[in-house]
Amino acid sequence: MKMHLVLDTGGTLERNLEDADEVGLLDLLILVAENIKLLLLGSLLAGLITAGLAYIAPKSYVSQATLALPVPTLTPARASVPAMANNLTPLQAAALMTSPRVLDSAIRRLKLPEGQTAEQALEQVTHQVKVTPEQEGLLYLEVAAATPVQAQALANAVIDAWLESTTPGERARADLENAFSLAKSSLEATQRMIKRLSVDTGAATNKNLEQRHDGSALLAAAELQARYLSETTEILRLLRGYSRDVVKQPPTLPTQSESLPVGLIALLAAVAAAMALLLWLCIVQAWRSAARDPRVAPKLSRLRS
Repeated sequence: MKMHLVLDTGGTLERNLEDADEVGLLDLLILVAENIKLLLLGSLLAGLITAGLAYIAPKSYVSQATLALPVPTLTPARASVPAMANNLTPLQAAALMTSPRVLDSAIRRLKLPEGQTAEQALEQVTHQVKVTPEQEGLLYLEVAAATPVQAQALANAVIDAWLESTTPGERARADLENAFSLAKSSLEATQRMIKRLSVDTGAATNKNLEQRHDGSALLAAAELQARYLSETTEILRLLRGYSRDVVKQPPTLPTQSESLPVGLIALLAAVAAAMALLLWLCIVQAWRSAARDPRVAPKLSRLRS
């Protein structure tokens, strides 16, 4: 008899739990059905308001450019060049391009916006410019602005300011000019040696030993000439800094803004509003149900007071 009572109690408890689940789901469906107009109108209104705000919000256009750093033809140990400051790695070039020195110069090229201080303009442009370095010596420049023309103009100003910053300073320029003078003198002396050896080799056609000796000397002189020629070319490049030739893809004129589609924003806002309204209705319904409970009613009364 006791076992029978226990089984009945367990079955009753299981049925009560199932009934509670069914009642909870039915209550939710009834709540939605009773407030379907509020849910639809609320979500529709939220979507329309969000779409309107997204439509009138300032749009952002991004101009893109690609730069390739030149590969140095000499190493400092071989060329004995005292300053090779503008032989930058991609990471160094990206850091220099977004530095205050370069961005300030770019702002001055485009003129300072009205109503802004130099610090405010620099802070704004810092958030507009993004540079991504790659291991292959490539730099990807992205510049955002309110209009396509402004984005392209700012990108060109940043590139020009960066190219100007790659020229050496006064002390480095003096060292490079001395190195260039020395390399040029060595190149001219080597060219005179090659000319003399060529004449001597031509006159020594009947002397095989002397001809072989002059041929080896001529070959060594030719190697020296190539070395000094490479040095003078590299030093000249260092003196001039990077040229516009490093720009492989000029800044583009964007045609579409980078903002999310208005329709997608409106749909997400409508769904979020519907969920928020449903949650609010559930809270109100739970509050009303609790108010009818004699054990909870005094607590709610105290909470209202």
